Amino acid sequence: MEMQFNDQSEYSSVEMNNSSSVLHKIANLYAEQLMSDLIIKVGNNSYPAHRVILCASSEVFQVMLMNPEWNEWSKTVIELKEDPVCYPVFPSFLEYLYKGKINVSLDTCLPILSLADKYNIKDLVQLCLDYMFKHIAAAAKHGCFISWLSYGWCQPFHRDLAEELQRFLKWNLKIVADSKDFLDLDTNILIILLQQNDLVIESEFILFQYIQKWVLNKQEQIFTEFSLADEDKRKEIGLITETVMKHIRFPMMSPAELSRILQEEPVSRQNQKLFTEFITLAMSFHAGYDTENKSNSTDLIYTPRLYTGDQFCVSIVVPEFETVENYKSIAANFFSQVSLAESQQTDQTIAWEIDFFPRGVRYNAAKLINIYATADIPETILKTVRCRVTCREKLFDDKKFMIGVLISGIQGKIPYCKTVYVRVQYFSQEENVLVIDNLLPYEELELSSVNLSPYLVGSKRDTLDISVIIIPLSDLSCSVAPKFEIE
Repeated sequence: MEMQFNDQSEYSSVEMNNSSSVLHKIANLYAEQLMSDLIIKVGNNSYPAHRVILCASSEVFQVMLMNPEWNEWSKTVIELKEDPVCYPVFPSFLEYLYKGKINVSLDTCLPILSLADKYNIKDLVQLCLDYMFKHIAAAAKHGCFISWLSYGWCQPFHRDLAEELQRFLKWNLKIVADSKDFLDLDTNILIILLQQNDLVIESEFILFQYIQKWVLNKQEQIFTEFSLADEDKRKEIGLITETVMKHIRFPMMSPAELSRILQEEPVSRQNQKLFTEFITLAMSFHAGYDTENKSNSTDLIYTPRLYTGDQFCVSIVVPEFETVENYKSIAANFFSQVSLAESQQTDQTIAWEIDFFPRGVRYNAAKLINIYATADIPETILKTVRCRVTCREKLFDDKKFMIGVLISGIQGKIPYCKTVYVRVQYFSQEENVLVIDNLLPYEELELSSVNLSPYLVGSKRDTLDISVIIIPLSDLSCSVAPKFEIE
């Protein structure tokens, strides 16, 4: 029991707080099934309940049980139609209305959230959302990420959750694709995913293999559909294969990978005509033939994604971040390809220098001198986390590149790609530097010894890990991709 004195006089009033005892008594009504005036049937189970508790907790129950226009208002037994996945968690959901406490796990969070949404239990909705935001990486590993994404996508009032899940899917596709529920990904979501330029993947060939696994699983599902005739099944399989595979960017694969697809991969052998067209267009790109008449300004097949293979990506790891001096830069050198088309590839590469400033940037004091006067330029300090990309090659023509910066994070001991920055930039002899500031929250990193930053990874949680991707773009590349959303 808590006491709070309102003033200091001899006969001061005291506020006595015994709310925990009252809550215990209310919870005991549910636990002991005392004085219930209502039976709720869900599936094959029945649960004693109290109208006053239900109505006080939920506007939906209040209307259902107190409005004479509803059939349930006069009944002592009501049957609720719930999704079968909600049956196991309904007792916990009902108990929460009495106790204000509930156990949530990766498996139970979504059905509890759907019940809280249905009956407009706003405080429980927020508890579930808070849990989901903190366990997205674990959901991907555990195999319930796709169900979370599908639910969030369909609920306009959970847009923040849906967008966070979409970013995780784009930037951590390998984690999701290696999980057991990737094959349940909705076709429409998959198609929109494949249209994104900032999809992080080792290579386009690896992406093809993931999508092939999804397509082959769809084929099995269609073959076991007894309501369809064999001819209709073949048409359905062909339509799904073409609808999905046309978004794979075959020109971004090497000729050796294209040859392997045509000769060895099962989905190609089943759809030889379709894949011959895909591979022919890709080989025309590599041969330098005129492909412009076969594409248009919205065609993305000639646009690379954020490939993390060694030929496109370099990592910068900063261990023991707390010991790094202020304003110090960590440098890395990288050599990129001149072009993605094999006919334009030579022994020549393009040299780059990458400087990472994790603890701010300092410009020393200087003196500006001209023929008329001199001026002192004071020291300048920028509290920013910066990445500077410098092209060290003497370029005779302007060349366009896609620069990506991937920043690792950790959630529940699971490392993942937390943040991505993408820039499309022309480089020349005169304009050879790209600067990206505010990569990370500077103040958060500076206070990491007090509040551990999610950007500090490694076994000791003291390491910054970023990757820089440099990929040449062609005249056919399209840097504008559709938004990741379903109309």
